[in-house]
Amino acid sequence: MNLYEHVDQYCERASTAFWAEPVNALSNLSFAVAAWAIWRMLARHRTGPAGRKAPLSIAFTVPLAASISLGSFAFHTLGTRWAQVLDVAPIALFVLWFLGSYLHWFHGLSRRRAFLGVVAFIAFLATFIAVVGPYVPNRSGTYVPVLLLLAALTVVLRTSRDPGLRVHAGTFGLATVSFTGALLARTADESVCSDFPVGTHFLWHLLDGLVVYLASLALVRHWRTRTSATPGPVPAEGAERAPDPR
Repeated sequence: MNLYEHVDQYCERASTAFWAEPVNALSNLSFAVAAWAIWRMLARHRTGPAGRKAPLSIAFTVPLAASISLGSFAFHTLGTRWAQVLDVAPIALFVLWFLGSYLHWFHGLSRRRAFLGVVAFIAFLATFIAVVGPYVPNRSGTYVPVLLLLAALTVVLRTSRDPGLRVHAGTFGLATVSFTGALLARTADESVCSDFPVGTHFLWHLLDGLVVYLASLALVRHWRTRTSATPGPVPAEGAERAPDPR
């Protein structure tokens, strides 16, 4: 594979020029905005009554979201195979990191068990891509498992007996709806080129930025609720959470 080969996958790119996809390139700012908003929330929490610094499992969502913006900008300007790696890798890392953090903070899994949950999702992802991926238009099959994951987490939270978990179901539901729209926009891009030369890929960026924000928002809020309700030291990330007696 030639890593310097130019990739033309979206309606807006009509040449190999650096600025051939200005709308796609600039719409990636949505991820930077999401990163800034979550960083501000964490900064406010640190100066609040609890005054606790966010653990790595929470705080790392900020640079991950920012790296999505930078990587995607690189791909939609340089348009090369190696830049495409910078576009895809941060998204994959964010999804996997978020899932592990979710399993730990929302369901009290130890670090090891959360890791096994992430591994199980990777296995499902790989199987889905191999079996179903080729039948999904515009190479969007890779992201369908993420949509299924969001929908599953929404159902789990909505049906939970713990009101502290159910309260986040609405946020996850909105993230699921937003990601559905984003995936439809990504999938439809090449089919609308003749009528809409800019394409619809920029909507994938804008809606995905919202998804990153909403998912991170729920994670930060739940962590903040737990730490604010715990006057003593917060349990280590590798420790099991005590069962809810309710």
